[in-house]
Amino acid sequence: MNQQVESLLKQLAKRNPQIKAVAVVNYEGILIAALSLRGANESSFGAMAAALLGLGEQALKEIQGGNLREIYVRGEDMMLIIVGIGDVGVIAITVDADAPLGVVLMEVRRSAKALSKILSQKQDLADILGSDLSLLEGFSFKDIIGEEE
Repeated sequence: MNQQVESLLKQLAKRNPQIKAVAVVNYEGILIAALSLRGANESSFGAMAAALLGLGEQALKEIQGGNLREIYVRGEDMMLIIVGIGDVGVIAITVDADAPLGVVLMEVRRSAKALSKILSQKQDLADILGSDLSLLEGFSFKDIIGEEE
């Protein structure tokens, strides 16, 4: 699954040279995948993107503005765009401040839909641990929670 996500991010960046960095973050702020976050602390970036999303949602609730769809933060040199990925998380991208916003948004929204499909799939344990599941042999639920038999 991570390979699919990384491949999709690479395709997005390749189609849009204005994109400087892109990250996929879950709602807890944990980074799922990132591309070109040079000079940025990935963990902090993920946490800040999730925090911005939470603040935006609270602000919209306060004014009865409906569900949050996107957040834009524009600086002098760069712009941060955060788009929701269903109930899974967000995709956060940075672009030059003068990038053609409409084109970039169209591509990011398309990628968010594709990411939603990928990340919503149930994950097989082998996808997480690899094909060698010998690590789990002889384990029981009681081992995990620490109960004696």
